This record gives sequence, C-alpha cells and structure tokens, in this order.
Amino acid sequence: MQAPELFIIAIGLAMDAFAVSVSAGITTRRSLAKTGMLAAAVFGGFQGGMAILGWYAGSAVSAFLAGYGPLIAFLILAGIGIKMIYESRQEGTGESPIETVPALMIMGIATSIDALFAGMGIALLGETVLVPAIIIGAVTAILSFAGVFAGRRIGHLIGEYAEIAGGVILVAIGLKILFL
Repeated sequence: MQAPELFIIAIGLAMDAFAVSVSAGITTRRSLAKTGMLAAAVFGGFQGGMAILGWYAGSAVSAFLAGYGPLIAFLILAGIGIKMIYESRQEGTGESPIETVPALMIMGIATSIDALFAGMGIALLGETVLVPAIIIGAVTAILSFAGVFAGRRIGHLIGEYAEIAGGVILVAIGLKILFL
C-alpha cells in the first residue's frame, strides 16, 4: 500500500471521529484543550487499535460483523444524539458527549468500527498492519483535536441551539454509518 493511499484511507476513517469532536467542541463548557486532548487520545487510540484488531480477526469474523457493525454504531450514536437533543431543552450539566470517560469510550468504539473493517482489508491484502495502524491513529488524533476547536467556533455562531446541533450531528453520523 502506497503512502498517499494510506493517508486518504486514514482521513476517511477519521471523519466520524472528527465530526463527533466538532459536536463536543460545540457543547463543551469545560477546558477546550483537555477535551481536545481526550478526544485525540481516545479516538486516535481506538482507530489504530481497531485496525490492528481487525487485522488479527481476519475474514472469518468480518462476515458476522459486516451485518451488525453499522447497526450497532448507528444505535449508539443516535441514542447519544437524541439524548443530547432531549437534554438541550432541560436544565443540565452542560457536558459534551465526550466529557465523561464511559461516554468517551463508547464514542471511541462507535466511531472506529470502520477501522476494524479496514484492518481486515489490510490483512486480506497480505500487508503488515503496524505502519497503517499508526498512521490511521495519528491522523484521527490530529483531526479529533482540531475538531474540538472547530466546534467551539461553530458553537458561537449558533448560540442556544449548539447542543441540538451537536445531537443532530451525532444522529447524522449514525445514519451515514447505517446507510453508506
């Protein structure tokens, strides 16, 4: 696999994590740098780790997961997004969807299911996985960190509807995973 192809794949795999990070940047009321670092570490780690796991899992597991992976990711993302929309109309803590460790881990898994399949594809090509996994993880980390800060800028533009927008983004990501 050539370097340009690998970076394009890494960017494509990172888009879900980037969008979730934008959502977090829109709604966070805590330290933006801390939220960005957490998003970068967890999303980058999960993307790289899932690529490795997928490589090891091989094609036997891919037939089972191919049928349910998108549905599982959709349910997780849509559930969190709908909860955000619901809570936007009530007095709440103002936490972003990734400011708690359990939510962050769930989002990490949900956004990295496609990296699992990419790892399986790498295995089927007979390639080694270490370098692609590092690049996938690093690109995701960088874009996730940037996404949190981009979300903050967008949040000022949409004001009181920021949490609703964050929830809609998560539901849209889930729909994209489910139908594309």
